[in-house]
Amino acid sequence: MTERKGLRTRLRNWWRRVTRKDETGPAGAPEAADDPESPDSPALGQAAQGEVAVELPPVEETLSVAADGDVFAFELVPHFRWSSQEMTLDVLRERAALHEEAARGKLLRRAWAVARACDPSDPVAAEKAVNKELRGGWCYHDEKGLIRCRPSVRMRMDPALREHVLPFHLAEVRMDKEHRLGKLKADQVQELTERWLRVMSELELLGTLGAAERRLLVPFAAALADEDFFKVMQALKNTRRNGAEALAEVLTAATKHHEQVGLFEYANAYDKALSEFCRQMGLSPFSWVDTVGDVGELAP
Repeated sequence: MTERKGLRTRLRNWWRRVTRKDETGPAGAPEAADDPESPDSPALGQAAQGEVAVELPPVEETLSVAADGDVFAFELVPHFRWSSQEMTLDVLRERAALHEEAARGKLLRRAWAVARACDPSDPVAAEKAVNKELRGGWCYHDEKGLIRCRPSVRMRMDPALREHVLPFHLAEVRMDKEHRLGKLKADQVQELTERWLRVMSELELLGTLGAAERRLLVPFAAALADEDFFKVMQALKNTRRNGAEALAEVLTAATKHHEQVGLFEYANAYDKALSEFCRQMGLSPFSWVDTVGDVGELAP
């Protein structure tokens, strides 16, 4: 019966708008009030009440909820948003202040079970879990009307745990920054070194640099690219040179010994191997620019 009455009211209102436009007044003026019998219409002499909302100043006191293991706890900062469609803003603010203490207690009870399942070192995950539990809020049937409370929380790590993990996080940040700086420096040194190698090869009319040429020129290019890189390349060059000189001495001794016993073919093979090795290792300045036939003169 109520649905049929509402349907008749809506049809009557529609018919009035279609057939009696002259009652609406000048163009653009608002339409006359709907039938007071309509359940969707406000009561006579009463304006429609929209929803009002208020957020009270935050309370400095934080709440504490135990974390997983029941050793550490989260610091919980609650926040409440109050709204109502049945009272003015001033009345809502007054009534919300009366209910806030009860709301803090209810929030603590609902957040406690959720926080107990969360890692004490991960307040972000705990905050998301608690806010999910509080989603939608709850209502209070106040004497002035219905009030809805929509709570949310911010969570912080236990101060004792924060002090414990702080040095590790600082070390992690430092290592990450040093790693990024090292990569940036390496990229820049590589680019500068390659650029100086191209300059040297162009000035010396060398064309494309092979392995032996690069092995000789890189320490010089490193001196122009970066001081630390130059020191490392010099150390590497000296290490290689010491090993190469020791091997060259062995080949030289083998050549002489085979010559003394008349094994000239073996001696010649050793001599060529020594010459090629000296050329590749750069034991004689600019030996890599000589021909293979000429490098025999470099052997002792």
